[in-house]
Amino acid sequence: MIIHHHKPRARGRPRGQDSTCRERLLEAALAAFAAQGYEAAGLRAIAAAAGCDVSMVAHYFGSKAELWTAVVDRLELRVREDMREIAALGTAGPLEARLVAAVDLMFEHAVRNREILRFIVRESAEPGERFDRVVGRLIKPTLEACLPLWQEAIDAGLFSVNKPLILHSMVFGGMSFLISAAPVMSRVSHTEMSVSDVKAEFLSGLFSYLEGRSASAGAQR
Repeated sequence: MIIHHHKPRARGRPRGQDSTCRERLLEAALAAFAAQGYEAAGLRAIAAAAGCDVSMVAHYFGSKAELWTAVVDRLELRVREDMREIAALGTAGPLEARLVAAVDLMFEHAVRNREILRFIVRESAEPGERFDRVVGRLIKPTLEACLPLWQEAIDAGLFSVNKPLILHSMVFGGMSFLISAAPVMSRVSHTEMSVSDVKAEFLSGLFSYLEGRSASAGAQR
């Protein structure tokens, strides 16, 4: 009788094509949670979109809740990396130049991370544990990086707003809406309007206003 000795499979990532399954599941989960919300997103549909067997969700994450947490873990790393770029602008140099650079970076981050924005909007609709995690891990790092600069601009008289959080919401909310509305604006204007065009118009409009405010503040001194 021939006895076959099978070695137990080593722990770690699956071999071959499945070695990327975890990353594909995270990408598909982010898309599903952002588009449908946590409750409506189904594990079988997420696995199918990722090109993985649904059993891989349990293999890598354990449950739907843990998959959601893994998505937030991944997004937090991305958000903090983006915010390091803004924090690196520091406090030295002309304020207007730092504002231009910061808003330019924010616009690029918003374009690159559209699904993160949709994910945050979805989770912000209902208070609860997931909402608390999103605020603590995705929104607060952004505010920690941006609010000091907004406060400096307010103190310099560049904006007629008293609270830096309101100013941040106005600027970031405006650019986020414009990015998502670019296809609609192209349709109704019968003119191709790319995100780059929208960004240029946004920066031109905002900083023309800032130049006027800066000149006015200087004249009053």
